[in-house]
Amino acid sequence: MTGHRRRMASFDTVVLDIDGTLLDSNYHHALAWSRAFDKVLDRHVPAAVIHRHIGMGGDRLVAAVAGDDVEDQHGDEVRERWEKEYDEVIDQTRLFESARELLVAIGAAGLKVVLASSSIPKHAERPLELLRAGEHSDAWTTSEDAEESKPDPELLDAALEKVAGGRALMVGDAVWDVEAADAQRIPTIGLLCGGTGRQELLDAGAVAVYDDPADLIAHLGEALEAANRS
Repeated sequence: MTGHRRRMASFDTVVLDIDGTLLDSNYHHALAWSRAFDKVLDRHVPAAVIHRHIGMGGDRLVAAVAGDDVEDQHGDEVRERWEKEYDEVIDQTRLFESARELLVAIGAAGLKVVLASSSIPKHAERPLELLRAGEHSDAWTTSEDAEESKPDPELLDAALEKVAGGRALMVGDAVWDVEAADAQRIPTIGLLCGGTGRQELLDAGAVAVYDDPADLIAHLGEALEAANRS
């Protein structure tokens, strides 16, 4: 792709983001952050602004949407409030159609499956249980596996280390997923189900974009070929 370094042409591992990619949770996260800002700052941060940063680590999000001064003065308090607010809505989150079946299809193609969650462990428990991660994936990560959050690629590195992965493909819904993968010259397949637009994902460097896990299953061969050509 123009403007992006040439990547290795074959791979043995697929790393999948969870929130917004397999789990319909991005808007729940945005709501929790919005409520946290309202309660801590007595100031409204538009939900649309927050949503555009979901997928970025919480250690970066506060400054990104509200400024460095808010991060310096209230960052930890906002994150603590967000955690409590998300605790209240996490049971309302659901898997996207065919999310679990996508893991099965990737495994059936002879590829290792790694779930790359940057969630704190207690928030990762629900999607991992819904996905039957122990049965349908080779490994997974949580926030405890990396000190730096996306778009830093450290979590992606940790995911690959868990399976001794060599060459990888990323599946994600956010620009931050694409940027983290591109930093390691890993191609990304983008999904629209997290709310980021097709052109935004392509502009960030995604090699192909599909609607959701079900759409990716229907075009899996095509997607793998696109990644191999990148």
